[in-house]
Amino acid sequence: MRLLERNSAGEFSLTKDIVDDSKVPPYAILSHTWKEGEEVTFQELIDGTGKGKPGYEKIRFYGEQAKRDGLQYFWVDTCYINKLNNTKLSEAINSMFRWYRGATRYYVYLPDVSSPIFDTND
Repeated sequence: MRLLERNSAGEFSLTKDIVDDSKVPPYAILSHTWKEGEEVTFQELIDGTGKGKPGYEKIRFYGEQAKRDGLQYFWVDTCYINKLNNTKLSEAINSMFRWYRGATRYYVYLPDVSSPIFDTND
């Protein structure tokens, strides 16, 4: 498992692969809908080319929220999973339940779900 870490300059980097579950620090996890072509991929995060994508703003926002919640680390599936490596992709998909279960905080981003407007004057 690798986590995103936000540095003092507001930039993100991936931690080294944490293989021992007892060494995983507290982290937040982002559950969200993907928009093809807009999300920051693993490679784009590594080489820094994804900063202009709409998905980068989503990552930045959740990094800030994790910081407000006292968490230095967070996990976002779109930029963690190396989809070019079938072995890593399969391993990541099979491990997701464990990563969700181990999170300290969960954030959900569902822009395609509307909520009813409540009348507060009743």
